[in-house]
Amino acid sequence: MDLRKLEIFVSVAKHQSFSHAALALHMAQPAVSIAIRKLEEEFNTSLFERNNRTIQLTHEGQLALEKAKAILQQVSEFKSSMGELDGMLRGELSIACPSMLATYYFPTLLGEFLGQHTGLTASINQAGTQTIPNMIMQDEVELGVINQTSYQSGLEVIPLVTQDIVLCVNEQHPLNQQKSVHINQLTDVPMVLYQSDYFIRQQFDQLCQQHKVTPDIRMQCNFLPLLTSMVNNNFAATVGLEMMPQQEPGMVGIALKPKMELHMMLAWRKGRLISRANQEFIDWLGRRNQSL
Repeated sequence: MDLRKLEIFVSVAKHQSFSHAALALHMAQPAVSIAIRKLEEEFNTSLFERNNRTIQLTHEGQLALEKAKAILQQVSEFKSSMGELDGMLRGELSIACPSMLATYYFPTLLGEFLGQHTGLTASINQAGTQTIPNMIMQDEVELGVINQTSYQSGLEVIPLVTQDIVLCVNEQHPLNQQKSVHINQLTDVPMVLYQSDYFIRQQFDQLCQQHKVTPDIRMQCNFLPLLTSMVNNNFAATVGLEMMPQQEPGMVGIALKPKMELHMMLAWRKGRLISRANQEFIDWLGRRNQSL
């Protein structure tokens, strides 16, 4: 059996599209179709139901997908363990993470970890904390960053960082000299915010509803550099974790009242076999937390 065909099969099942799988694998679409056809001939069964432009796994395809994922996971772990025979941990650390932590928290953390493990690389996938738990439970990722409200019983976690949600303004903003701002003061303040599917935005909306405040929302966007640019150009204010204004030149963080606090954690699925690179990162975080 050709492991490459299994990788192609898993990618087609994930994307539910031959063309999208081809793009993800950097292959020509006909080559992907041929690989699936040969795999079906080898198994003597149909793996996909093909209906015009859509495809779905057959019952046999569902069973084959579970086995294929398990085989590829075992092969990955075998390669990692063989890489350790020369005394160096090898592989790729892979984490799903919200953009704000990826931008302001993980560079220092990953730099410290990767500096100690020169045989490792890292891959960070951007996703919201409300989405990441499902990604972990569905084996789309091994590790992901969540907050206290997105925790599920099937997850194991290790603490990362606790942060307040603060009002972020330019240093020329009229509110920049205040040590704190009550939510009631934001009725007429122009705001640029994450879209409603992001947790920080949901928390802010909930606080506004509780105090009957209607913010003056000028823009909604999930692209963090655009939000920070709008604030830095003094077009509007936003809300974010306190690490954001601490690292953005010219930006000021003001305590928001009532206080909103986020506990961020690294999570993985209970009982899942974790790759050596990801397991080493978990163990390293545990040792690091104990020393702080």
